[in-house]
Amino acid sequence: MLYEGVRGMESSGLKRRARHETILPFARYLAGPTDYTTMIFTDRRRDSTWAHQIACLATFHSPILTIAAHPQSVLDNPALDVIKSIKAVWDETIVLPESKIGELSIFARRSGQMWIVAVMSAGPVRTIRVPLAFLGEGDYKATLVHDVADNPAAVKVENTTLDHRGSLEVQLQSGGGFVGRFVK
Repeated sequence: MLYEGVRGMESSGLKRRARHETILPFARYLAGPTDYTTMIFTDRRRDSTWAHQIACLATFHSPILTIAAHPQSVLDNPALDVIKSIKAVWDETIVLPESKIGELSIFARRSGQMWIVAVMSAGPVRTIRVPLAFLGEGDYKATLVHDVADNPAAVKVENTTLDHRGSLEVQLQSGGGFVGRFVK
């Protein structure tokens, strides 16, 4: 089914985790699924934010989602509803062209009528634009999971309605991330 053929979350000595996690989707994952043991909310996340860690769960392909976080920390997370909607298997995956290996990973994944956008950054604080043209016609209920400025151990969850004609302005903290769920 899968192999842990990757330096995963258990590699606690990995100091530049955010950079490592923005390389893997374009390197190791090209060979197929693997068990990275994603998403942790303790200091073992190193230089990445909680939103970045949630984005790992949606970006790293594995037919069995193995989570490193303590179950209670997942249940207590403000983004629990989005976390629970992340699938192990997707109908469609699009790598958005703004991605840059080792710096920025932007994936859009579809399951049925739901899209998940996962952004992982290894760089400094920055603002990016994510075009929503992949959504197709119609309005989508969007749940957006953002970094919190000056607090890598928190997320802000926002609910809104969006369509394919616009784009998202996403503010990323250092080692930051973003997850958006769009349901038609």
